[in-house]
Amino acid sequence: MRWLLLAFFTTAAALAGAQNVALPEGDGKAIVSGACTACHGLDLITAKKSTRAEWSQVVDRMKTYGTTLDATQTTTVIDYLAKSFGPAGAAAPAQAAPAPAAQGGDADAAGKALVNGVCASCHGVDLITAKQASRNEWKDVVDRMKGYGATLDEKQNATLLDYLEKTQGPKQAATATTASADAGKAILEQSCANCHDLDLVSNRTGTQAEWQEVVDRMNGRGASVAEKDVPALVQYLTKTYPPKK
Repeated sequence: MRWLLLAFFTTAAALAGAQNVALPEGDGKAIVSGACTACHGLDLITAKKSTRAEWSQVVDRMKTYGTTLDATQTTTVIDYLAKSFGPAGAAAPAQAAPAPAAQGGDADAAGKALVNGVCASCHGVDLITAKQASRNEWKDVVDRMKGYGATLDEKQNATLLDYLEKTQGPKQAATATTASADAGKAILEQSCANCHDLDLVSNRTGTQAEWQEVVDRMNGRGASVAEKDVPALVQYLTKTYPPKK
């Protein structure tokens, strides 16, 4: 009986000490203090250093154990944990990164370093590389991230925006090659389909010279592809139906 009482008070004291662990300020602190301590002490959190992806796995696992968090709370908690208890020293290079004065490749390298340092300290870089946005849209994103705790001085901010605009800007308008391919497809559908099904084309392969010969032969039979349109048509056929390897 004495042993049980001793064990009880020892455990209670340990739990009390764990609950008194101080959490850093920030969005998500209240949720962590409420939801997580229902099952364990805060020391299990403060002793851990993990990436955002790893914290996301932890939170998902806790939810399967019964922790109740909606989608917004889940994101807030993961952001908080990644920022407060990320890998040791992850954000240090970014904080110390000097504002680059160089241009060209040096500026790109500086921008990439900020992405890999500041941005990657809270979330995966794939969230950036998967996005295409204008400079103003990237500015909104960066400002929002600064609101979450990302630290950038004015020059670093400009360097990062320059880099994001250059590497993750809006997809450019169709290139001349794409335009030519689209034109070739239109010519094929308008001219060739007048006399036969297009499966006669799609079932065939050939080199540029072979497709040129086919187009010339069809023109001789009345296809009436304008001379100025022949190169675009031949280019499209060669690219779409090349010789089998």
